[in-house]
Amino acid sequence: MGSTNNDHYYVKITTDGGNSWTMLWDATAQPAGTNYYQFPITINLEAYAGTEVQLAFHAVDPPSNDGLWYVWFIDNIYIGNFVDNIRFAGSDLMTKSANAIHTGSGSTPDRITRGETNRMVNNDLTQSGISTPARSTNRALVGYHVWRLAAGQEGNEATWVSLTDDIHTTLSLEDGGWSTIPNGTYKWAVKAMYTAGVASAPAFSNPMVKEVVNGTIVGFVRRQNNQGIPGATVTAAGGFTTTTNNAGAYSLVVPAGVYSVTASAAGFNNLSYENITVAPNQNTTVNFIMTPTSNEDEVIPVTVTALNGNYPNPFNPETTISYDIKDAGNVRLDVFNVKGQLVRTLVNTDQAAGRYRVVFNGRDNNGNPLSSGIYLYRFTSGNYTNTRKMMLME
Repeated sequence: MGSTNNDHYYVKITTDGGNSWTMLWDATAQPAGTNYYQFPITINLEAYAGTEVQLAFHAVDPPSNDGLWYVWFIDNIYIGNFVDNIRFAGSDLMTKSANAIHTGSGSTPDRITRGETNRMVNNDLTQSGISTPARSTNRALVGYHVWRLAAGQEGNEATWVSLTDDIHTTLSLEDGGWSTIPNGTYKWAVKAMYTAGVASAPAFSNPMVKEVVNGTIVGFVRRQNNQGIPGATVTAAGGFTTTTNNAGAYSLVVPAGVYSVTASAAGFNNLSYENITVAPNQNTTVNFIMTPTSNEDEVIPVTVTALNGNYPNPFNPETTISYDIKDAGNVRLDVFNVKGQLVRTLVNTDQAAGRYRVVFNGRDNNGNPLSSGIYLYRFTSGNYTNTRKMMLME
């Protein structure tokens, strides 16, 4: 790099089969020093897109042509657009050099000709104050480095986000930051890392689009006389929470998906809807009719586990199933058709002792409305199991 002896180390290109050459890069014009695999040299070939070209690596010592001062090693050549790369066989390459001329005396040559290059690969040479450390011709794979990048930034490595502080030695890696990054299109880049700090050209993944699309759960929380309950809390699974306004209305923005939605208010029993499907960019209405907490419920503890029934029955479009739990444990509440086929699981979780009410909205586990008819609901808690009938009417 930066030869002061008028030696030139070019990268050149031709579009006419070698009759004329255009210089793309010259090591001599670079800052002085020696680049021992510390950073790659990148040359932009965009101006030649769609053109058949030949590339040449040309070391020359004008005007006397009496030998080059420095050895030039060319390694890990990559030609491509960071998406597709060009591969060619060794037989596609050809070499050409001037006659070997060696001027100098003693065991340390003043200049190095092509014939002496191999001899010097594994020896220490000192020429004009520049030391060339010994290098092994063998190289071993030690692991990988992985980055995440925005699609379109394949050629701008400074913008890549490293996912591996140290060299990664396995063939899989989880991107732990994926959930926190903004919407966009992303790729991942992988470089193989070798001994002596040598890295391969990056290999890129297919693009992946991150798009978190929201929907909105809306509705009212009311008393049984249809009066709105202000300040009630509405919660969707996943930590999404809002409160009602003075009219009892609420609006809760959540990512599209399926949720359990619960309303709670002081002086009222909690009320939950299961398997609420929120569609992208749409409103999903969930209304709550809350029942007040009776003094008896507050004073008298639950003494027995029981399935109390559903109200109203028959119903359309929804009914409330109530049950009591004496001992905390796993609770399951399922709905079956008259053929005994499971159509909806309303509850399948651990619950504390207490009184519970669950709303069944007449839909199956996929959110599809059920046809009118008789359905069975089975409640299980510990050793207790009970089954009752209910009728859905159009």
